[in-house]
Amino acid sequence: MSNPAEFVKACVEGKVWLFCPQCNEPKNFNDVEHIDSEGHPSYWGMEPWWHDTRIFKCRDCGTVQRSTLHLQE
Repeated sequence: MSNPAEFVKACVEGKVWLFCPQCNEPKNFNDVEHIDSEGHPSYWGMEPWWHDTRIFKCRDCGTVQRSTLHLQE
């Protein structure tokens, strides 16, 4: 995923997901409340958004969680 447009397209298509450990299941990127993003401290490449850890509130269990991004191929 070499450019931001590919990332946005994957999000729109519902192919990007996060994992909620409280629910013990994946959550679609579009179905959670995004709170913040933590950059990966040792990554300096062209795709920083893909290596971030997302902080989100799960709409199903109501907890705040952290997860890396995952792509459904």
